[in-house]
Amino acid sequence: MDADLKLQIDALYKAAPASVMSIVGAVIALSIFWSEGIPAELMVWFVVVTATAVVHLGSAVMRHFGRPAAFTSRHWARLVCGIYGTSGVAWGAGAAFMIVHGSVEQALVVCSLITGSVTVSFPAAVYQRAYNLFQFPALLLTCGGLLASGIAYSNALAIAGVLLCGTLAMMARGLGTQLTLALKLSRENLRLVSDLQERKAALEAANRDLEIQTETDPLTGLGNRRRLMRVLRASSGALGVLLIDVDHFKSYNDTFGHAEGDTCLRRIADALSRTTIAGVTLVARYGGEEFAIVVDARDHHHVRAVAEAMRKTVEALHDEGGSALRRVVTISVGVALRGAAEDKTITQLISEADERLYDAKRAGRNRVHDGREQRPKRAAVA
Repeated sequence: MDADLKLQIDALYKAAPASVMSIVGAVIALSIFWSEGIPAELMVWFVVVTATAVVHLGSAVMRHFGRPAAFTSRHWARLVCGIYGTSGVAWGAGAAFMIVHGSVEQALVVCSLITGSVTVSFPAAVYQRAYNLFQFPALLLTCGGLLASGIAYSNALAIAGVLLCGTLAMMARGLGTQLTLALKLSRENLRLVSDLQERKAALEAANRDLEIQTETDPLTGLGNRRRLMRVLRASSGALGVLLIDVDHFKSYNDTFGHAEGDTCLRRIADALSRTTIAGVTLVARYGGEEFAIVVDARDHHHVRAVAEAMRKTVEALHDEGGSALRRVVTISVGVALRGAAEDKTITQLISEADERLYDAKRAGRNRVHDGREQRPKRAAVA
């Protein structure tokens, strides 16, 4: 129930700026009774009404900033009930005093002010207790003043005021229940929206993780063939594709074992990835001991320079301090290029790079072949 009470008090305090109208009404009432001999009681009444409105506004500001921090919803409920009750008694007592001591015209203005104050404060029905603490004393004390005034039709006006008081109480009860329900539904909707947003974010994160997993080679951490194909399909215009094969890798595996072979592939993958050359779009593991590089092809010389840099980096691995390679390892590279005006398909590019890779291996390995070299005689390649 504290959660519902908090919703009610929050809604009640959103109407706090209407307290300014209480000060305006008090100024109007005081002005119609202004004279050199204005009763001291009215001055006291004006101070009480104004002070109550200021306290209401001040407490709204404090609540907005969460002060005092120790206040619970029940503390705020007691405070706001005290404010509405004090304001209701002040307005009712002041209206009764002014009706009894004023003229018919002045009584008419006062009755209008009371009716207006009750109407303006009706949104407070969201918390019925606070609203009734205002409207009951404000209307009933005004009706008492009408009965005591003896002005024409005062009895009829007093009866009408009592009936209005009862009617407003019943309306406030029904409206308060509906408003509280609406606030609860609004709170629940906000919670559901927040849950949906959190689940959406979690689902998107899971999808990203899944996409990364399905496009990542588990041994080397590079993109796999699926990612390679996606990148190639998304590429347009000038493009270079390098296919790389580790020379004599079967011999390395047979000599040192599969665990060392895996270490070798990881070291080569790391070396290819850290070869920082402009234009490299993707480094991927194509399968087995083969790798693929996608290059933003500026021209033929640039693509070949990328291939040569990759070859030299791998060849130098064994000489690096703390190398995990058991012997010198080299690579052969096949290069395929698509010019900006050409319409080669992805299949054609890969096929062309693959053919030139085998040309490089037939020519003696540890070299780059881009189709401009003299093609070696075909022979079986291990």
